[in-house]
Amino acid sequence: MRYIGIIILLVLCLTLLLLTGCIVNPVIPETAIGNLENQENTEEPIIENTEEPVMWSGLGIDIENLVYIETIPEFDSYVDTLLANGFTQIRVKIAQYYSDDVDLSKTAALRAIAKGAEVIWGVDGGSTITATNWSSFRQAILDAAQWAQDNGVYEFLLGNEEDDRVDGTTMTQAQIIVNLKAVATDVQAIFTRGNISYTCNSFAISDWVTAGRGDIDILASNVYINGWGNWKTNITNLIAGFGTDHTGITEFSVSGNGLDNYSTDEAVQAAGTIEMIEYIKASGMTRAFYFCYTDTSWLPGRGVLKADGTYRLLWSQALLNSESVKFATVPTKTTIASLPGTQLHLYQE
Repeated sequence: MRYIGIIILLVLCLTLLLLTGCIVNPVIPETAIGNLENQENTEEPIIENTEEPVMWSGLGIDIENLVYIETIPEFDSYVDTLLANGFTQIRVKIAQYYSDDVDLSKTAALRAIAKGAEVIWGVDGGSTITATNWSSFRQAILDAAQWAQDNGVYEFLLGNEEDDRVDGTTMTQAQIIVNLKAVATDVQAIFTRGNISYTCNSFAISDWVTAGRGDIDILASNVYINGWGNWKTNITNLIAGFGTDHTGITEFSVSGNGLDNYSTDEAVQAAGTIEMIEYIKASGMTRAFYFCYTDTSWLPGRGVLKADGTYRLLWSQALLNSESVKFATVPTKTTIASLPGTQLHLYQE
């Protein structure tokens, strides 16, 4: 009997343990599941950019200061580097029509063309344009257009910011616009290899929009973050006036007074350059020329290639990577579908 009582007691204890320790699977209402699935995740996961650097096909580069490099092998090596990195469109120095620089710029253009570059070349009016010297400048434009036609120039540039070089009395801004439009018509009969372009000063954009571009194929401008007016507004006004097919940027950089004038931090210089490229691309413009490739003694602190032979960060981080995604993509929506004890994240970009 004593053993029977002990057995009964053990059976009762086991029964009690089973009853108190039993795990019952809870039933989760469908509405609760729906709420879980639609929860918004406030986290911003970092998605690494794994793309290889790719240069924007519309990106050209200005080698204006390279015409003063005395050694031809050095000049050639710079052009070779640019072409090897995808810079097929190169703008060489637009020289004052009455100076010896014209011959230097012709030599530079010929050597770049021989290597396969698409060269943008022309002449400008120098320091001051008056009613007296306009006829000489006009003839120089026509002569240069013929040389460009005969020597394989890709695009002929009528001038560079001539509206900022008039004396204001015998030659006004309004008159130089009329004159340049007239000579463009004459140039169209001479230079048939490609487009005829002109670079206006930023403050003259509105006057050109009012006057119209006439027979000028590309009405361009130079834009700098630290420059005259608002660079974004200048781009917007150009496109509003002439459309994306007839506009471009012949010079752009963060500052016309040198990169260090914008910031001594190369990462900041690169970020500013990226901002400009992305804005120009988003505007619909199909071409822009960075100013410029290398530092020189007479124009220091402006080139991507420094005097010591090393490159500023904006070379690799901005120019050579101008078509790739620059920053991690932040998903527009993050949905969580989870039950207690699990964490399953579904990312929707």
